Parts: sequence; structure tokens; C-alpha cells
Amino acid sequence: MKVKNLLESTDFYLISDNSGIKNEVNGIYSCDLLSHVMGFASEKNILITVLNNINVLGVASLLDLSCVIFSHKIQVNEAIIIKSNELNIPLIGTKLTTSETVISLYNLGVPN
Repeated sequence: MKVKNLLESTDFYLISDNSGIKNEVNGIYSCDLLSHVMGFASEKNILITVLNNINVLGVASLLDLSCVIFSHKIQVNEAIIIKSNELNIPLIGTKLTTSETVISLYNLGVPN
């Protein structure tokens, strides 16, 4: 599965530009504590978070995460969007809660 397949669902919308939407996805990791993400997320995972901070992209880049999904209608600041475009890390938004986002991704076929 690729990031672009997630955008076929009405639950998700692209925040950044479309660079990186062909990134492969191999799992889901949901956490707002970046030290836990660094310790437990795997390469090509989707990160689900509400943490609206540029450091999210540092961790996503370091771990080669496929994309970042911001749940709960988080309004991502412009600096994060610009940096995500430079790093080819797609940013996706959703109105869903974090747990609803995990369920939706699972139902779309994202491996856990």
C-alpha cells in the first residue's frame, strides 16, 4: 500500500503538497511522545499524532516514516508544511479522533 491509497478515503485529506504520496506504508504507529516514536516506530510506518511541532518531522525523517497524519482536526502550522514538502514527507489531516483514525486505516488494509 502507498500513501496515495489513503487519500481515496473521504476520512483523509492532504495538507502538504503531493511529493511523497508514493511512499510505501507498512504499518501504523500512534503516539504524541516523540521519544516513544523514536524507540518503537518502524521504517515506513504512518505516524498518527496531534503534536503540532516541527520536531515531528525530524523524527519522521530520521525513521523514514511514510507520512504523518494529524488527527482531531489539528491545524498544522505553515513552517511544518513547508519543511514536510522539502523532506517529501506527506502530511495528512483528518477530523477523526486518534482511535478512529487507527480503525479507519486498519479497515483500508494498512497492516498493523
